[in-house]
Amino acid sequence: MLTHVCPTAEPEIKTEVKYEADTKTEVVYVPKYIYVDGSTEKTDVDVQIGKQELNVKVNGKEFEIKKTDDEKYIFDKNKLQLTQTSFAELNIKVPTIDKTKRWEIGIGRSKDGVAGLIGFPINNNVGGWIAGSKGDVMVGVSLKI
Repeated sequence: MLTHVCPTAEPEIKTEVKYEADTKTEVVYVPKYIYVDGSTEKTDVDVQIGKQELNVKVNGKEFEIKKTDDEKYIFDKNKLQLTQTSFAELNIKVPTIDKTKRWEIGIGRSKDGVAGLIGFPINNNVGGWIAGSKGDVMVGVSLKI
């Protein structure tokens, strides 16, 4: 197995966070409530503060965060936590090319004239051969190294 790790610089990760807040407060002077029995409400100041809303978008997609019932404002008791993991695996297999399992053919010359040779694979790096000329024939085994 061939393993290679190319040297690379650590990428610079830039996270862009845009925060926008808007609070609207309305104060008006209104008449007190008059009950059915004719009595007037005792309250002098009525304050109504709704739960704060938080709209979040991650990479352009809306992401909902709900407050727990005992939180008056977002992030009173809880927090945002981002955990990101990434994994990549590159597995390269380079096939072995075994050139020792090949047939051979050869031609040459001896004192008797032209000679020929045929080589053939037997097992792994062991092969055999047959050679001959006009008046002679030979057979043998060879070890390929």
